[in-house]
Amino acid sequence: MVVRRRKKRVTKMLGQRTRGNGDTKKRRGAGSRGGRGLAGSHKHKYSKYAGKFGKEKKKVLSRKIIREINIDLLIQKMPKLEAAGKISKEENTIIVDGSKIGFDKLLSKGELTQKIIVRNMKASKKAIEKIKKAGGDVELEEIAEEEFEEKAEEKTEEVVEKEEPVKEKKIVEKIEEKKEVKKEEKKKK
Repeated sequence: MVVRRRKKRVTKMLGQRTRGNGDTKKRRGAGSRGGRGLAGSHKHKYSKYAGKFGKEKKKVLSRKIIREINIDLLIQKMPKLEAAGKISKEENTIIVDGSKIGFDKLLSKGELTQKIIVRNMKASKKAIEKIKKAGGDVELEEIAEEEFEEKAEEKTEEVVEKEEPVKEKKIVEKIEEKKEVKKEEKKKK
C-alpha cells in the first residue's frame, strides 16, 4: 500500500517581504523593462539596438572540408581496411584508393616500411618523399584534369559548329594541335 505524504512547505526566506529578489518595483513584469525581447527597438530602446539595423551580415562561403590522414594512422588501420575490401594488395605493394577509404589527403607523420601506391588522394611533399623512399608511388588526380580538358574541348567544338565556317577551321586546327602536343607529352612520360 502506498502512503501519501504531504509535500513540505518551503520555509526559506519566510518573513522576508520580497524573498531575496530586491525591491518590488523591479519585479513588475515586462513593463518595468520596456517590453520583452526586441520590443521598442525602433522606439524607446533605439539607442540600445541602433547598430543592428540596416547592415547586411557577412556571408560565409562554405569551404570543402579536407579529410586528412597521417601515414602512421593509415598503417594502423590497414588490417581493418583490408578486411573491409577498401585496400587491395598486389604482391608486395599495397594499393590505397582515397575515394574508397574516405580520405582526401595523406600527411607525412609516421614511418613507412611497405610499398604503397596512393590513388585519388592528395599528399604533402614530405609524404610523397617517404612513399617514394619506400619504393611506392603517388598517382595524383591528373586523370580527372585530362577528362575535364577533353570535355572543355568538346564544348568548344560544339560552339565552333554553330559559328561561321571560316572561324571553324582555325579553331579546329588549334584544338588538333593541342591534342597532338598532349599525346607527345604522354609518350615522353
